[in-house]
Amino acid sequence: MATKVNCLPFTIPTLPRLGLADLEKCFRRLALLMYDTSVPAATLEKEVYPYLSPGIEFVNPWRRVRGVETYRVDLSGARGGARFDLDISQLHVQLSEPRHAGRTLVDSTMHLRLSPRRSSPVRMILTYDFDLIDAGERFQITRHEEMWSFGDILRSAPLIGRSYDVVRSCSGYLFTGAVLLSRALAGHLSGAAVARDAPARSADAR
Repeated sequence: MATKVNCLPFTIPTLPRLGLADLEKCFRRLALLMYDTSVPAATLEKEVYPYLSPGIEFVNPWRRVRGVETYRVDLSGARGGARFDLDISQLHVQLSEPRHAGRTLVDSTMHLRLSPRRSSPVRMILTYDFDLIDAGERFQITRHEEMWSFGDILRSAPLIGRSYDVVRSCSGYLFTGAVLLSRALAGHLSGAAVARDAPARSADAR
């Protein structure tokens, strides 16, 4: 006796022509170019700007802007101020399901070159959201976010950096002292309440 088997159609999911290794290599190159003030504007024009979406959004703890023209002005304008470059510790690319978009996470350290002999490290986490286009042959960055510590920025400041470390150490001890004092007061009040209730409990026992 023949058995009828109902089979659902099976399709192999299509993968983008840009593999994860290709994307990781591209984003590593992009991050290093964006955060190195020694890179000339012509290199940015050729190797960075083609990957930007027209509606790209940029976010950091100071500000939020949208639009590729504003983004380009900010990126080129950063080369007129402090000198800095980037070291990448880890980089990870994850694609969405279905695989038409993704996110890149970069764990890095930006080195502020405040003088030829002095550099201040700032720990920075970068995220890049992107869309895959042209059947996965190219991508466009739709959102770029910087996450860094205000404390690292203050420590790197030439005049207030040392003062900030002193203030932070003092505030740490003050906080610990306040906790110990609150515990001591709580214990004292608890002991006083026990002593106050003791005669009443003795009377009830009699």
